[in-house]
Amino acid sequence: MKNWSSILKKSLVVGLSVLSFGIISPSQYQEWYEGSTVKETKNNPVIGQTDYVSSESPVTVFSQSDFLSYAMLRAEEQSFEKFGSRIGPHIKDEFYTSVLPNIESALQEFSSDVPEEKLLNMAISEKPSGGLSEKIFHVYDRETNEDLIRFHVRRENPPGEGHWFEFHYHTYKDNFDAHHSMARIYWSQNTPPKWIS
Repeated sequence: MKNWSSILKKSLVVGLSVLSFGIISPSQYQEWYEGSTVKETKNNPVIGQTDYVSSESPVTVFSQSDFLSYAMLRAEEQSFEKFGSRIGPHIKDEFYTSVLPNIESALQEFSSDVPEEKLLNMAISEKPSGGLSEKIFHVYDRETNEDLIRFHVRRENPPGEGHWFEFHYHTYKDNFDAHHSMARIYWSQNTPPKWIS
């Protein structure tokens, strides 16, 4: 008897859940209980056109130092998202000592050439590429949706030297042709896993 009543209770809970599904959406809950509304994203020219997605909390950038702080935080987040749980722990220390300072130098050089009022329009792409692709993150202009500086990591396997990660960037100044090397990190003789794995 106890078994049937337990099954009946569970069935009622599942049935009510299915019947009430979608009656109260999260945006209605937020309006009712928090007194705020969900921001509309349909007017965002970035969504749907590229891999770039605006951050949940917009960042207002006023000076070069503000931009650098924001960009370095995002650079670190995007890098470790790209490395994933299988690569990140193995190269973390060397990344912090040899790659991240070079990313900061490149961003500092880039931002020194941009007027401070234009820094307000700068954003960092949200999705690093997975698999075998190179993209870590790009800095782009929100108004024109054009990339200004691209940070990548390439896998290298020179004969007899094992596998390496080569970090570099490209800029709009030379139409992204030049390859500005920042650092190399040794992996091992074994093939590294794919990005974001």
